[in-house]
Amino acid sequence: MRFFSVLVASVLGTLIALGLLLILGALFVIAIVASSTSTTPSVQTGSVLVLDLSGPVPELTIDDPFLNLIDARPGFGLHDIKQSLSEATSDPQIEAVWIRPQGVQAGWATLDEIRKALVEFKSSGKPLYASGGDYGMNEADYFLASAADSIYSAPGTFFEFNGLYLGVTFYKGLLDKLEIEPTILRAGKFKGAVEPFFRENLSEENREQLQALVDQWYGLLTRTIADSRKLTEEEVSQLMVEEALITASQAHEQGLLDGLFYNDEIQDRIQSAIGRSGDMRRIRLQSYKYVASSRADSRSGSAGAIGVVYASGIITGGESSTRAGNVGSSTFEKAMRSVRENDRIKAVVVRIDSPGGSATASDAMWHAVDLTAAEKPVVISMGDLAASGGYWLATAGDTIVTSPQTITGSIGVYGIHFSLGQMMESKLGITSDIVATGSFADMFSGMTPLDARERALLEGAIDETYTEFVRKVAASRSMSIERIEELAQGRIWTGQDAYELGLADVMGELDTAIVLAAEMASLEEDQYRIFRLPKPKTILEEFTDVLMVRSRMLFESPWKTKLREEARLLEELSHMQREPLARMPWDFQLW
Repeated sequence: MRFFSVLVASVLGTLIALGLLLILGALFVIAIVASSTSTTPSVQTGSVLVLDLSGPVPELTIDDPFLNLIDARPGFGLHDIKQSLSEATSDPQIEAVWIRPQGVQAGWATLDEIRKALVEFKSSGKPLYASGGDYGMNEADYFLASAADSIYSAPGTFFEFNGLYLGVTFYKGLLDKLEIEPTILRAGKFKGAVEPFFRENLSEENREQLQALVDQWYGLLTRTIADSRKLTEEEVSQLMVEEALITASQAHEQGLLDGLFYNDEIQDRIQSAIGRSGDMRRIRLQSYKYVASSRADSRSGSAGAIGVVYASGIITGGESSTRAGNVGSSTFEKAMRSVRENDRIKAVVVRIDSPGGSATASDAMWHAVDLTAAEKPVVISMGDLAASGGYWLATAGDTIVTSPQTITGSIGVYGIHFSLGQMMESKLGITSDIVATGSFADMFSGMTPLDARERALLEGAIDETYTEFVRKVAASRSMSIERIEELAQGRIWTGQDAYELGLADVMGELDTAIVLAAEMASLEEDQYRIFRLPKPKTILEEFTDVLMVRSRMLFESPWKTKLREEARLLEELSHMQREPLARMPWDFQLW
C-alpha cells in the first residue's frame, strides 16, 4: 500500500507542477503579446499625475510584462519617480501632481531624494497636492507629503506622529532554548551585527551609534516639517514627543493637515484649483514613467554614455536575486566587465545600497571596480546603505558621493561559529560521528564547539581580513592606518559624518554622481545616454526558480519535507560560519 500511495503522490505532484507551468506560460505569452502591441501612453491636456507610493521603493525596476498583466506591485522605483517628476515639470499636459503616500518603506536617503524631486516640481509653479491613504500616514509618509502645497486626509484615519525609533531583534534566548552554542569573534568594538546572537539588549557602544543615526533622521524630519508648515522645530518636536498625535483630526487641529476630506472631495478640490470640472484626467506613475523615459531618451546625445551599475542588497557570492534581496558577486562582476569593455561608455557610476555581507564576495566586487577604475573614471554613489562590505566596495572608486542620510562606515569584520550538535541530539535525536585526516578537519562541521586552537585560527582569519579592509580604506582615502583605525572599529557613520571625517568626497545623490562622472569624462550635458546594469530578474524568472525547488519537493517523502522546513534556520546559521563577514546588524528596523 505504501508503494501505491507514494506512486499516486508522485504522479499527482508531477501533474500539478506541469499544470502550473502551463498556466504560467500562457499568462506570460498573453503578457508578452500585450506589451508588444502597446505604445507609449498618451497624456491628455489637463492631466494630473498621481503617485501612489506604498511598500518598498527599489533603486531600479524593469518593464516586466507579467507584472504589468497582474498588477501585483508598483512597477516603478526611485529612478522612475525622479525622472517622471522632472519631466512633469515642463510637460504642458500635466497641470498638477497628486502624491498619496501610504506605508512607504524606504531609508531616509531615499525619502530625502524623493522629497527633493517633489520640491523641484513645485518650484515650476504647478500645484502639488498630498493625501493619506485609507489608513492614514506615518512619519515617513508625512515627510514626503509635507512638500505639498496642501495636505489632506480622510476623516477618522490614523496619523502616526509620535517620534522615531530603531529596533534590533535579539536571538540569544532562541539559541539558548535550541541549545545552539555560538562562538562570536569580531574586529571592532562597535561591530554590533553580532550582538543579537550573544546579548539580549544593545551594548553601550552600539546604543551610542544607533542613537546618533536616529537623532540625525529626527532632526531632518523636524526641520523639514517646521519649514513647510511655518512652525519652529521646537513646536514640531513637542507635537511628536509631548502630544504624540495619532489621529488625522488631531493633526488637523494642530495645523499639520489642511483639511479632512474623502478621496472624491479631494479630487473635486484639485479639479477646481486647476480650472477643470467633471472627472479628473489622471495618469498614474506606472504609465507616465514610459512617457518620461521616452522623452528623456530622445533628448540624449550620442557623444558617449555613462554606465550606472547597481549593487543593491546583501553581498553574497554567485548570482544576484531580487527575491532573496542579495547582490551576487558574479552578477556584479559581469556588469562591471560589460561597462568596462564597452567603448561607448566613457565613465561609470557604481550605485551602492548594501549593508555588506561576505568579505570574500565584497573583495571580489572591489576588484571588479578597481579594474574598471584603471581604465575609466568611476564615481561611487551611496544610497540608503553603503556600510561594511558596501563601504569596502566603495573604496575602489575615484570619488565617493554620499547623501547626508546614508548609513555608511561600519569598517569591521566578524565571524560566527554555531555548535549545533547538542541541539540536534536533544531536540531531534540525531547524533553524528566522524573519521578525519586531522584534528582540524571537522572545524566547520557545526557539530562541536571550537576548541582553543580552532578559535585562534578563526580569530587570525578575521584579524587578517580586518587588516586588509583598513589598508584598502587608508589607501583610498590617503590617510594613515592609525587614523582609519580611529574611524573604523565597526563604527556606523551617517553620510554627513563620513563627509566631514574624510570617508566621502562629495555630498549629493545619484544625479550628482552622474554629472560628476560626465565631467570627468568630458561629456557635455544632454550629450550622453545612461546605461543601467544589471537588469533585475523578472517575476517569471524569480518564480521559475522557486517553482523548480517546489516541484522537486513534491517527490520527497513527508518526513523529509518536514525536516527540510525545520532545517532552514540551521542552514542559514551554517552559511555564516565558514568565512569572515563584513556586514551591518542583521535585523535593523526603523519605526
